[in-house]
Amino acid sequence: MKKLFNTLAITAFVILGISCSSQREKDIKAITSLEKQLENEGAKPDPAKLTQLLDSYIAFVDHNSADTMAPDYLYKAVNLCIGVNNGTRAMQLIDRTLNEFPKSSYTPETVFLKAYVYENLLSDYGQASKVYNDFIRKYPTHDLADDAEAALKYLGKSPEELVREFEAKAAEEKAED
Repeated sequence: MKKLFNTLAITAFVILGISCSSQREKDIKAITSLEKQLENEGAKPDPAKLTQLLDSYIAFVDHNSADTMAPDYLYKAVNLCIGVNNGTRAMQLIDRTLNEFPKSSYTPETVFLKAYVYENLLSDYGQASKVYNDFIRKYPTHDLADDAEAALKYLGKSPEELVREFEAKAAEEKAED
């Protein structure tokens, strides 16, 4: 009887593993298909498909948090939210990424995006400044460190203010020549 129970238990685990694996593959195929459809749509993507893709990314992570693809899909979800100017949702996903996948290869970029979202989508310049400075301290040699420094330099300035500054600097450089 014990052998029969063990055999049934093993069979159940194998079947469960196969069904989970096939569901994972179906989810990945669905995500890949949506990504290709949206890519083919170009500059005017279908908002319903964008929402479906976002939901698919998050559902995959919810059901497969230990999967190696989970941080990738969560990072893509963050970028999708930024692309559609949904700063609140982007920030939720950024915080989730940093909490659930702190050792992800996307961690530096995610920290940078956190500052970017504070600055450009939420207009919280104080938090943006703090996170940009944290980024520079943690990742001083990262490719985005120069971008973080530039963002700090121009943080909170209107396009008109930036144009005036650039014009003044150009005039100053011209006068020096």
